[in-house]
Amino acid sequence: MTQSLSRAARAVPTALFMLAVHSPLHAETACDETMMRGQIAQLSATHATVDTSILINAPAPDVWATLTNFDRMAGWSSATLQGMTGEIKDGGSVTITFIFGTDENGAPNEMQIPHQLIYEDGRAFGWSDPFPEDIGGGHDNHMYRVSPCGAGTLFVQSDEIVDNANAAVFVAQLLPLYQTFNAELKAAVETP
Repeated sequence: MTQSLSRAARAVPTALFMLAVHSPLHAETACDETMMRGQIAQLSATHATVDTSILINAPAPDVWATLTNFDRMAGWSSATLQGMTGEIKDGGSVTITFIFGTDENGAPNEMQIPHQLIYEDGRAFGWSDPFPEDIGGGHDNHMYRVSPCGAGTLFVQSDEIVDNANAAVFVAQLLPLYQTFNAELKAAVETP
């Protein structure tokens, strides 16, 4: 019974993730600097979201190529995602390398986190996996998405923390880190 509920609980976030991946920008969407944003929302005491985006002056395939070159990512990314190893395919088992701040000596807090990958080649990747109980449990729905936008590309990074009493604290900490990652991705793609 518990296993069936767990599968059902994973199916809903996965379905919502795929809806977000397949929701194209409307033709009338203006592709300009106003697309660069970051916001958080606390939806309940245990549910919060962080949404960020940036317009990159390059075609979507170029952005995707840089974003998914996981072997080189640590060379341009100083915030959060540093790389990924494993089965890079939808449903694949991967290990994500993340940096979450620094320790008392100023050294980066690097973590290796296993995930089941949600992946659509050329468009999006992410995961919807449980958080460890020692940081409050629940789960996160983290997504990286690339969409053509005029002559450029809209890059969206979002995260949803669900069923975790620390959700609002987490998204407040993640917002500037995600914005840094987004800006570094833009620079890596746009700088030859």
